[in-house]
Amino acid sequence: MESSSWEEQFKMGNYLANRGDHNRALDCFLTVVEYNPTHAMSWNNIGVARLCLSQAREAVLAFEQALKIDSEYRDAYHNRALAYSETGELNLAMNDLNHAITLDPEHWASYKHRSILHQMLGDEEMGFKDYLKFKTLTEVN
Repeated sequence: MESSSWEEQFKMGNYLANRGDHNRALDCFLTVVEYNPTHAMSWNNIGVARLCLSQAREAVLAFEQALKIDSEYRDAYHNRALAYSETGELNLAMNDLNHAITLDPEHWASYKHRSILHQMLGDEEMGFKDYLKFKTLTEVN
């Protein structure tokens, strides 16, 4: 497959995912990695599609593949944390959110989800601190 063809599949997958058609988006991203197995964004998007399709364990595997390709891929850490939360692996989720925040201290979504995770783990004080940080980062001046 030519470069432009898999790139078109990637664009189509994003379009379909944004429309909520996660099954068809997943097919597009799987086609991309068949021809370009080191495309970290496609592996991340495979994970997101699988997560949206209630396939959290499979999503974790896709995020891990993205992180093998790019060990500093913030969104893959954040998204894997969401998948770990779905599988009940809350400590692993916390580790990933902490890592995502280390990579990008301004990533509001990681603070938001870490706030929720702290609440789930019974640490209301840290949950509130992270919630305040999330709110500060998302305030419109």
